[in-house]
Amino acid sequence: NLVGELVLGKNRLILVNSLARKEDTGDTVFDSLTDITNYIETITNELQLSVMRARLVPVSKVFNKIPRMVRDLCGEFKKDIELRMEGEETELDRSLIEALVDPMVHIIRNSVDHGIEQPEERERKGKKKKGLLSIRAYNEGNHVIIDVFDDGKGINVQAVKDKVKEKGLMT
Repeated sequence: NLVGELVLGKNRLILVNSLARKEDTGDTVFDSLTDITNYIETITNELQLSVMRARLVPVSKVFNKIPRMVRDLCGEFKKDIELRMEGEETELDRSLIEALVDPMVHIIRNSVDHGIEQPEERERKGKKKKGLLSIRAYNEGNHVIIDVFDDGKGINVQAVKDKVKEKGLMT
């Protein structure tokens, strides 16, 4: 919050400096103001980057809970699933890590419960008895992408449409 306030102050100083420059009469006061403004801008930008870097934590904070959850769900739903995870070192802002926990649990639970079939059904379809759940985090530009993939039956679009209609969310 303090860095945010400092950035706002820096922006106001830049504005005042540019307004003063328009009225410039060659006075060395304006030269000093410009020098100070440039210095404050540089220091503030560096401080802001440092604080933002300090807020980064690896997604392993979320990923570490997944193996046990998948193991428990496999027991609950009588399924055999291989879990593959990569990119645990990928970093995200601390607040995003906290916000990711519930959606990740929901997605993984759906994958194990509804996506990956029972071992016997998989064999009938010519698949390996053991299902695959893959979770991968990686950077793409300024974004962090988290892919969750399973080799199950996919989403029954008609069942989703029916459920949406049943709940009155759409006609």
